[in-house]
Amino acid sequence: MPPLQVESLIPEPGAARLVMTGELDYTTARDASAEVARTLAAGVDVLEFDLAGLKFIDSSGMAVVMNAYTDAEERGTAFRIVALTPYLRHLIEVVALDDVLDLPG
Repeated sequence: MPPLQVESLIPEPGAARLVMTGELDYTTARDASAEVARTLAAGVDVLEFDLAGLKFIDSSGMAVVMNAYTDAEERGTAFRIVALTPYLRHLIEVVALDDVLDLPG
């Protein structure tokens, strides 16, 4: 199994959900960023991240999330995280990104 898998789903018309499983780190960030770019280039109205399957994320992985948010905003695309682990939620809150990112309840 590769260190990171990114599955692209269409949960509703005009939306794309990227489901990431494995490790989002320095070695896999480029592939994840490329998938984000392909998805945004398709012209979706909503970009969703499902991060519940991540076993590890480092600063490069967090940069993928933040760059996806920024790129989506620049295109007028809504960005939201629809699932994440308790650890990742805590990490996002510690660095105060929960004020910026739309997290699930």
